[in-house]
Order: sequence, then C-alpha cells, then structure tokens
Amino acid sequence: MTAGVVLAVMLLPIVTAVSREVFLQTPTLHEEASLALGATRWEMIRQAVIPFGRSGVISAAMLGLGRALGETMAVLMVISPGLLYSFFLLKPGQHQTIAANIAAQFPEASGMSVSVLIATGLALFVITFAVNFAARAIVARRKDFSGAN
Repeated sequence: MTAGVVLAVMLLPIVTAVSREVFLQTPTLHEEASLALGATRWEMIRQAVIPFGRSGVISAAMLGLGRALGETMAVLMVISPGLLYSFFLLKPGQHQTIAANIAAQFPEASGMSVSVLIATGLALFVITFAVNFAARAIVARRKDFSGAN
C-alpha cells in the first residue's frame, strides 16, 4: 500500500501534465462553436474539450502505468526487500515488485539465479509491451478525433 501511494505521487505530475497539454490542443474553433451555440463554459468543456482529449488522457494514464511497472528504486527503498509474494496486498509483509526484485537480487546472483532474473526481466518486458500495445489500440480507435496525434 505504501509503495502504491509513493508511485501515485510520483506519477501524478506526469499524467496531469500530459493531459493538460492534450486539452490545450483542442481547436479554438470547436470551443468557440460550442459557446456560440449557447453552451456554458462547463458544457463546452464536456462537449468539446473532453471528447477531443479522451484518447490523450488514456495515453497519459498508460504512460504513467508503464512507468509505474518499471519503477525500481522507489519501491525498493520504501519496502523492505523480501521474497514473499502474496495476494493479500493490504496485509503487512514483505511484498516486492518484479523490477525491485531484479534490482535487489542481481548483485548477489550467480549461475541459475542470473537466468531466473533474466527470465523475470523478460516477463516484465512482455507485461510492459502488452500495456503499451493496449494503449496504442485505444488511441488508434479514436484517431480521427484525437488530441494525441
């Protein structure tokens, strides 16, 4: 739980900055047209800005998720290293992410342990690739009306 809060605080500025830039890319004519038709400022945001930037916000969230998946040192410093994996995420214990496990175990690894850590890194790469592939599919789906081009 603590590592999740730390990662959320680390990723929040990235996601908000990218989302803000995508919203600023909304064409002025779309905003003015919405206001000219009698929409209030909040209605204009809901009808013109948010639909234009939806895929960009999804891209920003996926960028943050991809960074969180690969974040090593913050998790390693916050959580005491352990080799225990459990589905009880809120129960105190020695939980560890894949990247933190690789960073903690690699200096002392030799022989078969190195091969296991390399395979673990490959699994992390596949997970990150799947997240990026899903983000690309979501963005490409709304390519015509998107601020993330």
